[in-house]
Amino acid sequence: MTQNGWFQIGLYLFVIFLLTKPIGVFMTRVFNREKTFLDAVLRPIEKLVYRLTGVNEKHEMRWTEYAVAMLLFSGVSMTVLYLIERTQKWLPFNPQKFPQRRSGIGIRHGGVVHDKHQLAGYSGESTMSYLTQMAGLAYHNFVSAAVGIVLAIVVIRGIARKETDKLGNFWVDTTRCPSMGAAARVSGGFADPGVRRCRAESQALYDRRSNQPYTAQVTGTDGKTTTQTITQQVIAQGPVASQEGDQGIRHQRRWIL
Repeated sequence: MTQNGWFQIGLYLFVIFLLTKPIGVFMTRVFNREKTFLDAVLRPIEKLVYRLTGVNEKHEMRWTEYAVAMLLFSGVSMTVLYLIERTQKWLPFNPQKFPQRRSGIGIRHGGVVHDKHQLAGYSGESTMSYLTQMAGLAYHNFVSAAVGIVLAIVVIRGIARKETDKLGNFWVDTTRCPSMGAAARVSGGFADPGVRRCRAESQALYDRRSNQPYTAQVTGTDGKTTTQTITQQVIAQGPVASQEGDQGIRHQRRWIL
């Protein structure tokens, strides 16, 4: 480990130490439905969401009702992603004319994306349309993290509340979860410089550039490997820049920017 590596680790831990209390206090106020400095802007939007979805924000749920709501939300989200993947061939924002994904892969990928583990085994830009990436994957990047946070919160409530069987409201907690708003703002902040620095953020066809010919082993759809001479490079376009910030947040990797 180099000195620079140790310095970065120390700086990272120091920043976490500094942010733990203020962020913890803020999240406590958010999930206790207390007033925060963001209420002036976000509270009207929150009320509008409840009105449009028919959610009673004053209703408190028992653990069984909370669990059923979570499972229904997750199940519907996964099903919608599966349907998008299975029908992307006929949906808009598919300039590369990618076919629909196979049934088994679609089912597995829906679960992979929603529960946040990394066994996907796919390359999004070579198998998924822009609509699938934007309406399917980007949506799950935020809501699946929100579900994980609110489940941790409800466990804490279950331990702290001793004289009631009410644990809050899943729909309210998920709506108020700061991870969705915070992650969206951070990702948006990285999107703009990403576009300026030539990161792809368009719905155009993939770009093809000529390069020096070279040979490579290529595996076809039939599983057979052949030697081919490569004369062109395909440069993927699409919603890359706006999602790269979220990738860095979730995987704690270096920014591609």
